[in-house]
Amino acid sequence: MHPSTSSSNPTATNPLGSNRPWRVLIVDDDPNIIQMLEGFIKFNNGYEVFTASNAYDAFAVMDQAMEVDVVFVDINMPGMDGIEFVKKVKERDRAIVSAIITGEPSMDVIVKAMRSGASDFLAKPFKFDQLQVALQRLIKERSMLLENQFLTEEVRLKRLVEQMNKKLERKMREQSILFSISEALAKTKNTTELYQTLVDIGAMLVDGSKAMLWIKEDERSSLIMVAKYGDVDTGLYSVSLKQKEHPVVKVLSDGIPVIGQPPIWPGPVGSETKGDAKDKGCYLLVPFRIREEVFGVLGVIFDNVDSDYAHEFLFLLHVLSERASLTVENILLYDTLFMNLHATLRALVRSLEAKDPYTKLHSERVTRLAVAIAKKMNCTQEEIESLTFAGHLHDIGKIGIRDQILMKPKRLTDEEYEIIKTHPVIGAEIVGHLGLLQTETAIIRHHHERWDGKGYPDGLAGDNIPKLCRILAVADTYDAITSRRPYRDSMSHGFALKEIKRNSGTQFDPEVVRAFCELADEIYMLTETEEGQRQRIGS
Repeated sequence: MHPSTSSSNPTATNPLGSNRPWRVLIVDDDPNIIQMLEGFIKFNNGYEVFTASNAYDAFAVMDQAMEVDVVFVDINMPGMDGIEFVKKVKERDRAIVSAIITGEPSMDVIVKAMRSGASDFLAKPFKFDQLQVALQRLIKERSMLLENQFLTEEVRLKRLVEQMNKKLERKMREQSILFSISEALAKTKNTTELYQTLVDIGAMLVDGSKAMLWIKEDERSSLIMVAKYGDVDTGLYSVSLKQKEHPVVKVLSDGIPVIGQPPIWPGPVGSETKGDAKDKGCYLLVPFRIREEVFGVLGVIFDNVDSDYAHEFLFLLHVLSERASLTVENILLYDTLFMNLHATLRALVRSLEAKDPYTKLHSERVTRLAVAIAKKMNCTQEEIESLTFAGHLHDIGKIGIRDQILMKPKRLTDEEYEIIKTHPVIGAEIVGHLGLLQTETAIIRHHHERWDGKGYPDGLAGDNIPKLCRILAVADTYDAITSRRPYRDSMSHGFALKEIKRNSGTQFDPEVVRAFCELADEIYMLTETEEGQRQRIGS
């Protein structure tokens, strides 16, 4: 794809007065890659294409073809690799331009490729628009080299060295930027953070003064700005899809980048977007896709860059948009699967608790109390989220316990209690293969450990018990004491508080107990408001 202001494709014939088409040589040991490149180049450009599966066959093809203009070569091939091949091609004819195809575009590989004489590189997997851009660059460079053949050898070599140095610098910068993009996007944990990271990188990437990201919102029939960099006019915060000629809407509908001069869209008289027509600047808008469907637009405004120069930034913004869209897709997919999984597991726990009226909504109450304690102890947001998630599932292992034991109306025998004590291990095994954080799995496995090491299933003691497990243990015990059981009535809030204080330093972490006691009044009010609902728990 090309911006609406881009020039037309290079002609199929070369510029030296000959009617022969441009000749492209593809060297790759993968027949599928050869077939894909050959078909695309022939169909879209009308160039003459030669192919070879290794470097030695390629030299034979070059001898027969008499003259080759452009070479695409895979970096990893049997016998002679792509870098060595390009070096030998340059020794034959320095005017032949080459592009290295690599699946691992490391900085070391790029430097070696450029030093060997390569003019460009394609990183697998690549898209056809990236291939077309690379091909146009190579043809343009080849044309320049052919037109300059009449220069003295010294001048020609000097220019080639300068061009190669510039390309090397640009490619090294681009490669460094690509690594920075991947690193920055990998650290994002949600779409809100990702959107802001995207516009920040977009502005930095091309030295823009402002950057914006709009996302389509079907319910409001608008494009809503979800992130921005710089002082963006408020008139651009929401763009109606009914404005068919609005550049942002056109990019969304056509899926084609647009380069233009500010303002992006004329605002009312006196607005910031009105601007001065004489000001030097431009904007660049690129589509933002998920699964080939355009669902947003990324825009950058340059204050002191004209539209011709802005074309240089198109590739970088395309790469940024593609990398970010993959990250968004992964985050949305993960969130959907994760929430569905969580909902399923919570439904299992609820169905388990529903069988026994004495434990109805136990997990929800325990989680709520545990989160209150965690906040009192200044736990991080990440810790609170893990506690919230795992707290609802801490007793999921009871699914593996027979109903005759789990819902026995009398006290359990020693043998039956030993069976009950296996539920943390069963629970950890259930969630062990579901991609939960280690912290969350630990809560499920260790919420019955004791501070003195006499708990189960692993007999952990003191600080060896994860902090969140120690917090949940206090909340779990409080709810157990204040809930009605078949063999006893529910105990009062005061009694539960005394019991937890009495077992501080033996069953419970003293620090957690202190935090719990400081919340005593709040916890009392919380349980009192629930009295009518669960009757401690008699309904």
